[in-house]
Amino acid sequence: MEYQVKTIASREEIESADRFEISHFMWNCLRKPRAWGWMGYLPGQGLYVKLVCEESDPRRIFHNYMDMVCKDSAMEVFLAFPEKGEPLTNDVMYLNFEANGNGALYAAYGKGRKGRRPMPEKYLEQCGCRAQLLDDRWILTWLIPEEYVNQEAGAALGRGAEFYCNFYKIAESPDIEHYAAFAPIENEKPNFHLPVFFAKAKIV
Repeated sequence: MEYQVKTIASREEIESADRFEISHFMWNCLRKPRAWGWMGYLPGQGLYVKLVCEESDPRRIFHNYMDMVCKDSAMEVFLAFPEKGEPLTNDVMYLNFEANGNGALYAAYGKGRKGRRPMPEKYLEQCGCRAQLLDDRWILTWLIPEEYVNQEAGAALGRGAEFYCNFYKIAESPDIEHYAAFAPIENEKPNFHLPVFFAKAKIV
């Protein structure tokens, strides 16, 4: 799979980017809410994401940065940035962004799943994570700051840049449990932290 990340001039243009569907349901799914989104590149700012889920009154208990929003109903973006010449493995540098219907954000980075670090809070204002609740759906928007990608992930964005991505819908709480992905994860147990299954992404 490959996702073309369109270069856009403003956030208002986000829906002109290629739309992705978070439609691969895996593992134990008590619910299968429809979810989709768009990701575009804003030169000098970063990657702007808009996610939509057809879920009324999604679970949203958590309110604070780095709360475990995956226990709520959440949508997520994972981005992997192997170094030049480095093969894609599960131990490459990747970023994960997870948010719920309150706009509470969990964001971390690191190589592999162990020893991950929270995104420095100085980037929170740039991210500007926002949630909008409608009668039959909810919407998330946020910016993945270019400065964060450069400084912490050691990667450069811009036309032609290539990396790997996946987009998720999740709820780990047993009564509403479900797991869905844009690029399917072929693993016996629930685990989104497997970059080898991410889709290739290219900024165009």
